[in-house]
Amino acid sequence: MPQTMPFKRKQYTFILLIWAFFLGGCASNPPTGPVHDPFENVNRQIYRFNTAVDNAVLKPVAKGYRFVLPDFVEVGIFNFFSNLDDVNVIVNDVLQGKFRQAGSDTGRFLYNSTAGIFGLIDFATPAGLVKHRESFGQTLGVWGIGEGPFVMLPLLGPNNSRSTAGLVVENLTTDIPNRAIDDDGTRLGLTALEIVSLRARLLSAGNLLDAAALDPYLLLRDFWVQQHRRLTWDGTRKTGIGEASSDSDGLDELDELDQLDEMDELDKIDRMDALDEMDELDKIDQMDELDELDKMDEKDQK
Repeated sequence: MPQTMPFKRKQYTFILLIWAFFLGGCASNPPTGPVHDPFENVNRQIYRFNTAVDNAVLKPVAKGYRFVLPDFVEVGIFNFFSNLDDVNVIVNDVLQGKFRQAGSDTGRFLYNSTAGIFGLIDFATPAGLVKHRESFGQTLGVWGIGEGPFVMLPLLGPNNSRSTAGLVVENLTTDIPNRAIDDDGTRLGLTALEIVSLRARLLSAGNLLDAAALDPYLLLRDFWVQQHRRLTWDGTRKTGIGEASSDSDGLDELDELDQLDEMDELDKIDRMDALDEMDELDKIDQMDELDELDKMDEKDQK
């Protein structure tokens, strides 16, 4: 029985791969066109299912994870999985012909894997070896394969048919825990830890979606498509939703969310400054009242 399970999993992933390529062939909308969402009704149902699971399980666990773990431990865990992801990034650098970037990312991986203790400490970024984000879905886009329709995958969230095919290929090739770890319990534990770590980093994004006044599904869909197109074309084309940045080393999604956190902190500081100013005014008012009382006492004494 244990020997048949990997075979069945490979069969399943192969079917998903064929399905994804079939969907991609059904609609090769241009990379600068509007979002192609022919399955919107089904996607919305899956989005509601994902949201319910997230609210019931992932979000509470992520909040507890962030509350219990010290910041340096949380950052170390995130860095560890980010370092493993660099293997996938390097492969796709080469497949896209980005050989200089592949050299930089290889140096980053080796540096963090050794000096950074298996990636727990990110020494490479301060040294100028920035983190890049490349996937096989992006590689397919560079090769000229259309993105296909937008799909909301159960538990995996927003994707399109091209990125779905990329996920399947990466699961069979460069996903280190799935490829290198034979023990199912250990592999599932690492996968769960990676999911919780990422969800903890995206708590700000969840708050942003919760605060969306009109349609959080459209907000998430358009944001994901814009970021996927920007990363695929390294910001050299318009996304069709909003103009992409021309800097390929620009801020990624997590950096933008971090900026939101920083803005929140700045707002808190501004509010504290405003309160301090009010306190100063109150002190002045109190002094003025005391001065008035002193004057009245002096008059009474006269």
